[in-house]
Amino acid sequence: MSLFNLITLYCVMQKYAKTPKISILTKILNYLILIYYVIIMFLHFFSTSEVRTILRFLNKNIEFHAVEKSYMENCNNLANISDKIDWFVCAHLWGWFAKGMIIRNFFLLNINSVIFELIELRFQHILPNFYECWWDHIFLDVLSCNLIGIVASILFMKYFNIELYDWKIPDKIKPNKKNIIFPTIDKLCRKVFTNSSTLLLLIFLSFITNIIDLNVFFLKAEIQLHHVNLIVIARTFAIGFISGKT
Repeated sequence: MSLFNLITLYCVMQKYAKTPKISILTKILNYLILIYYVIIMFLHFFSTSEVRTILRFLNKNIEFHAVEKSYMENCNNLANISDKIDWFVCAHLWGWFAKGMIIRNFFLLNINSVIFELIELRFQHILPNFYECWWDHIFLDVLSCNLIGIVASILFMKYFNIELYDWKIPDKIKPNKKNIIFPTIDKLCRKVFTNSSTLLLLIFLSFITNIIDLNVFFLKAEIQLHHVNLIVIARTFAIGFISGKT
């Protein structure tokens, strides 16, 4: 872990701190990113209880919550939809709007929207707030909050002429159609993913995106911080800013 942190810090410094032709403001922002990385590296060497002690020393009024809210009560009664709508609805909307500004691809954003709901099902035995009703996953998340945030970000970028990303690698070698066993399936796959290199790129981007999202939820649960805690909110904004900056 220490070696990985040092390599990461070295790469970031090479790219952002030693670039000659950048403005003073950009340099300041880059150094703030480096300071954030150093703080995270420093905290890696402490146990969870020690991190809580440090946070309590910095803020004596901080509260830790061992139990998180579950969203799986009374799923058969649609009248309880209003009970499921809370702070996380705004978080979903703004989160996917920000993610849209970073990824800038409608197809990839919606794929990751569905993937993260499947990840929630996989890890709901660890994180109680991943317990949701089936209609919560489908209608409130994928087809409502996530989709609205994604569409809003795309419309926002088109209105202000912000470049959208294609996330495709050009196919330098034309495929030999004689060796294709299922031409119909191959044609469909190439229409969606262009080539195998693009498919691997999309898989990699989806993996990194969901690892970052899971990191926010798992670290919050491990330290037992409430989701509206200023530290959680500030760190989430910092991650979004760094992701957009890089």
